[in-house]
Amino acid sequence: MARDPAPWLHDRVLWLVVAVTTTLRVFFAWRYFGFLGGDDVEVVEEAFRCAVGLDYRPWSVRNLFLPDVLVAPFVRLGTALGLHETFPLVLCATVPFVVLASVNVVLVYLLAGRWLNDRAAARAAMAIYAFHWLPLAFGSTTYPRTVSTTFVLAAALAVSGGGRDLARGTAGGSLLALASTVRYSEGMYLLPLLLLSVLGGEDRRGSRQRVVGVLGGFAVGAVLTSGLVDALTWGSPLASLEALGRIMLLGEGTSGLSTQPPLFYLQRILFWLPVTLAPAFALAWRVRQVRPAWVFLAVPLLVLSFVQHKELRYLQGAIPFMAILGAAGLAVMRRRWRPAVATTLLSLTVVSQVLGARVLLGKSMAAVSAARAMASNAGVRVVALSQAWAYGHRLYFGNRIEVRGIPTPPRERDLEGTIPGADRVALYAKDLDEDPSLDALLARHGFTRSEAFRWGESKAVVVFARK
Repeated sequence: MARDPAPWLHDRVLWLVVAVTTTLRVFFAWRYFGFLGGDDVEVVEEAFRCAVGLDYRPWSVRNLFLPDVLVAPFVRLGTALGLHETFPLVLCATVPFVVLASVNVVLVYLLAGRWLNDRAAARAAMAIYAFHWLPLAFGSTTYPRTVSTTFVLAAALAVSGGGRDLARGTAGGSLLALASTVRYSEGMYLLPLLLLSVLGGEDRRGSRQRVVGVLGGFAVGAVLTSGLVDALTWGSPLASLEALGRIMLLGEGTSGLSTQPPLFYLQRILFWLPVTLAPAFALAWRVRQVRPAWVFLAVPLLVLSFVQHKELRYLQGAIPFMAILGAAGLAVMRRRWRPAVATTLLSLTVVSQVLGARVLLGKSMAAVSAARAMASNAGVRVVALSQAWAYGHRLYFGNRIEVRGIPTPPRERDLEGTIPGADRVALYAKDLDEDPSLDALLARHGFTRSEAFRWGESKAVVVFARK
């Protein structure tokens, strides 16, 4: 009987996990329709600008490859299918993220299988990754690192194969260039990819060819993606990278960003590394085949610790390699001890991580509900919003309504400068409770409480209308 060249295509466990997690992400995208922090809003707004002419100017540090090339076509497709309201078009914008999040699950399975040559371990790695709260939750949003993780994994998979050293290195470097175009910070994976190239060659000559291929592919890929897109959108091939450099080196435009201590990610290790995998990690240390995974995990932890603003979601590119290390340790455990121990730890890991998707309950559903209500009123021409991104910024208001942002928590001087001429003012209920003087100030300017919007654990919003 001929050997199946692609056994993963027939692995029912793999496709069952893909089906379940994809269904969960689709449900999350529909159910939790708010936003988490602003970066997700930027992607959708730029896609709307490109696809339907939304009056929006993106931040100068953004390379627009992701929203213009990968997201905008799905918004255009939605309009071609007769969808013209904002809400279903925002759901269309999430489609590439949901799809690529599922692709990532398959890529983790393939990479783990190639490194460990063990289908059970590949399944374990795939399950740990698929149900980990970071890829599971953020794969239902428009945050960019779902996409960049796809390219990082594809790059590692390309370099890990046997034969054709120069071609594999070039493919890996080019794919990593795409990851870096989506988010410049993902260029940090060049170091572990080079290490993987050295280890992946059949001999010294092969290793050198892979290294040369990776470096060449990355350089050429960056010119053809990041450089070309910047030239077409910003007028200079290095415009967004230069703007990002000014922010990182000179601190321009960072006054609104919080800073965290250097040990932020280690202090919160139990939030991204399941405690149930601790025994497996201890055993994985001796598994030679997955040594590159330690570097793929350690490099982002080190590099991102030097960045002032830190978020756990920045670690999404490292989570696949954490999953592979955990699976390697579980494989050792399965061979040395009773398989039931490894199975129990894997089950506990999956269950505990799914519960972590509760982070989506904190999205701004109440604010988006308020935005939709205000936008439906033809008499509203100007709105002043506390934390405008929470409302989707311009997404739901379109080009007809002027949007003014109010800092949060708002102060009286903030309102004095933004509410004159506004038809609606929207503030968080919590801020109003903590500062009763805001109600009095709004009343002096002719505003009265119109409606309150509440949605689960989402921050409640109070809308004030001009009398």
